[in-house]
Amino acid sequence: MFDEKLPVTSLDIVSTGVSGAWGQMTIRVESRIVKFTDRPSDSKAQNAWCYVREDSAHEHDAVLPTYLGPIINVRRGEPLQIAWVNTLHSMPAMAQGEARMQEMPPVDSYDMAVDFKDIPQFNSMNYSIGVVTHLHGGKVMPESDGWPLSPASFDSNPFRFSAHRTYTYPNDQRAAMLWFHDHGMDNTAPQVYAGLAGLYFIRDVSDDDIFQLIGDETQEIPLVIQDRIFDADMMRMSYKSGILLASDKKSFDRPEFLGDTIVVNGRPWPYAHVHPMIYRLRILNGSNARTYALALVDPTAPAGKVWHGDRLTVIGNDAGLFAVAEKLPSPDAYILLAPGERLDVLMDLTDIDPSAIGELRLVNLAVAGTSDPIEPIFQTDAISVVSAPAVYKGDALENEPRAQIMKFEVKPLHEHMKATAPLDAKAMATLGGILLRNADDESFRWNDSTKKLEKAEAWAPIRRNRFVLLMNNTAEQTGNSPQTNAPWRDTQIWELTTPTASSGSPKVFKVPFDAHLGSPSTRGAPSVGVDYQIARAFFFEPEDPKPPYARRTTDPLWGLATENSAQPGFPAVYQYPHLYHHNPAAGRPIFRPIEGTYERWYVANIGNDQPTSADSTPDMHPFHMHLVNFVVTARYVLKKDSTGNSAFVPQSRPLDFDGKVRHDTVRIQANELVELLVHFPKGYNGRYPYHCHLVEHEDMGMMLTFDVQGV
Repeated sequence: MFDEKLPVTSLDIVSTGVSGAWGQMTIRVESRIVKFTDRPSDSKAQNAWCYVREDSAHEHDAVLPTYLGPIINVRRGEPLQIAWVNTLHSMPAMAQGEARMQEMPPVDSYDMAVDFKDIPQFNSMNYSIGVVTHLHGGKVMPESDGWPLSPASFDSNPFRFSAHRTYTYPNDQRAAMLWFHDHGMDNTAPQVYAGLAGLYFIRDVSDDDIFQLIGDETQEIPLVIQDRIFDADMMRMSYKSGILLASDKKSFDRPEFLGDTIVVNGRPWPYAHVHPMIYRLRILNGSNARTYALALVDPTAPAGKVWHGDRLTVIGNDAGLFAVAEKLPSPDAYILLAPGERLDVLMDLTDIDPSAIGELRLVNLAVAGTSDPIEPIFQTDAISVVSAPAVYKGDALENEPRAQIMKFEVKPLHEHMKATAPLDAKAMATLGGILLRNADDESFRWNDSTKKLEKAEAWAPIRRNRFVLLMNNTAEQTGNSPQTNAPWRDTQIWELTTPTASSGSPKVFKVPFDAHLGSPSTRGAPSVGVDYQIARAFFFEPEDPKPPYARRTTDPLWGLATENSAQPGFPAVYQYPHLYHHNPAAGRPIFRPIEGTYERWYVANIGNDQPTSADSTPDMHPFHMHLVNFVVTARYVLKKDSTGNSAFVPQSRPLDFDGKVRHDTVRIQANELVELLVHFPKGYNGRYPYHCHLVEHEDMGMMLTFDVQGV
């Protein structure tokens, strides 16, 4: 452990774009041989899928130094056009007369037709027919967003898809760390796990000012944290080993992937040389389902473990810089990072004497369940995060591999290095000025009196209140969900509406929160069980798309083979089930916000136990919306009231920075409800997904869409 050098300079780092001119780039998706360690290897087997940039230094390497894709740097306001080219092959048809599908990832993955045929959550899923690249956090038109059903398919595919997609990225948004990854329908989890991820930085004058403050751009370190399972020779990754089937092979012990090896920039538990300077850590959680509680510790101190969290100052996240820097309040403080989230952190080592402190470790405290036979998904801080000082001083955490992320080896300054001033009061004042100068955009502005973000146009009304449930089948019901007439799934998204059925009807679902769906001038608030009905719970149409539109009684996410079972094989044109269309007359609307407007979205993560939902503990869900940024303006937690029923009460977690920062992805822990102020930018019309960013949940159907309308 800690014997692999952190890949940074070996990554494909490219800056592009000339003021006033269009930048262009070609990136191919290739099956390649990559190194997982620095040890010599004579492997000839392809073991990862990679984004490989045309004309990059490693384009023609026999063995790539890491599976991580390019790190692309663009200047704000300078557009970039990328051609995403699929060079992957197909696999043989499953049966005579059927169409070929895309080859399986080289990561020992499950076979949907064989391993998942009896599992309700997976038996309606299709094999992959291509790759879809989504720029996570990008403000782009829908045709460049990476629609899951519009892939770049393999060459000569029978579905009449092109083998490439050319997307345009305007980059007309705040400086931020974005990332790109695969978003193929039903196959996001294994295809991202196979290696399809890379970084995308939008830069502007704020970056120039921060680098001048801390030293220069060489003090920025990108850290892509993921978990993996490798074979004994570290030559191949296994996806199958991290998805735990139950002994009956018809259900899951855990459908999400969790690995036993933490990798950073594609290397297991690496080290990096640092000096008594300030470093800008740009951190991405690129894992499928693992959440990290990041802390900084000196494990070699003579008097025992010494925590150094107060050396960390958070200055940004998903959507760019904060308006005010947030220094961690104590040495043993930690910050959470769920899949899809990013952090921009300054690490101040200026006062460290390398002869006294030779190393610091970035560790993960979200390992409270690792001793269980089946490690659970993150649920809440209280359940999932260990007590840092109490546990790490013993062997329980120090010997837990999933608690280790990487090591910083502290070295003396070289002769040519210039000493950096610490983040003292003067430097913090300078930093504060940089942040405030860059705090506002077209969507939100900083109110320095309230220390909160608010609407950029204070007079602009809230056009709609929306209510979304991230629904977990915690009661393990086997019947149909309310109103949907479809079998319960482990994870679903429900869009709620005011009921037309009477209270007590099986179509009605009670939630102890009044979202005031009919009155957007009023904020939602906790209330005695309020009646709702489900307006939508499906990405695909839950009824037969052909007359007489008969409602199906089986899983509505029927698969390609089922839909065309009367035909000899698959059709020439690729057909998923009929997409869910806006049809309010039939009681099936789609969220249709208007460009340039604000909405309140209430998003709750609860179980289906009624009226005692507070007794259940669903998984944490990272809630991601394409296109938009949003601000968390209120947060509630579900608890039992004096009568024993479930009730939402306000809560605050300071290190979630509610009200102060923009997000494109937000953690919603078990039994939480958040109020989001969402702005839909002008000039961007069309259909965009929103979903849970535990990517196995996304593949299992925990994804819906909103359709932005023009003015």
